[in-house]
Amino acid sequence: MTQKRNEHHRLYQVIATELKNRIISGIYPVGSKLPSERLVCEELKVGRSVVREAIIMLEVEGFVLARKGSGIHVIGNSSPRNLSATSPGLNFVKSGPFELLQARQLIESNIAEFAATQITKEDIVKLLEIQHNAEKGDHHRDPNWDLKFHTQIAMITRNNALTMIVKETWQQRTLNPLWKKLHEQAPEDTINNWLEEHNKIIEALINRDPKAAKLAMWQHLENTKKTLFEAANKDFETKRDHYLFSDNPVISINVNEFD
Repeated sequence: MTQKRNEHHRLYQVIATELKNRIISGIYPVGSKLPSERLVCEELKVGRSVVREAIIMLEVEGFVLARKGSGIHVIGNSSPRNLSATSPGLNFVKSGPFELLQARQLIESNIAEFAATQITKEDIVKLLEIQHNAEKGDHHRDPNWDLKFHTQIAMITRNNALTMIVKETWQQRTLNPLWKKLHEQAPEDTINNWLEEHNKIIEALINRDPKAAKLAMWQHLENTKKTLFEAANKDFETKRDHYLFSDNPVISINVNEFD
């Protein structure tokens, strides 16, 4: 099964690259539409699920835009996110969404713990400003507020390597087709819960409580995993990824310890 899964991932990436090359070369110029899924499937001899994931990959890279009832429109011939600029050793695009979440849970919970020992009044003001702007904005459709929040916590550590790791995992998350599908299915009240969970993290940081900050971040990402799993509980690939990577293999946190 692992081999089949890897072959599927390689295949949609191959199809995405083929379509991308056609866009770049002008076969499908900006302003035109891609052929229908059916025609692409017939020409390239692949299934519709493969083509759909390839389209999602092109969409998150800024090449196409899917419009309901209107087809797939070509909106750019170069990616706004230059993949070659990312570290070749941190290629998370091939990682599943729950694999990425497990990595984030391991890393960011410890970052929050460390940040609680380093935080300054200026850092607190910046976090409160990010949270205030998030509460006013359309945060369900704009993930930048979430990125700013988690990146700011990493910056509090004054460790550039930790900040770069957090930024890289977030960038690769946006390039992951399965993650994009899951996020689109997350209900809006869940996004509102994330704001409340951010407030708990901020409270722990303001109190300069490392254990509480670690727990708040860990629980925030644990809740995220559960929500996304429920949003895609009919999809085999995400189920499998969740089964393999849902547990935290290193850190054992006793929630009752902090009650």
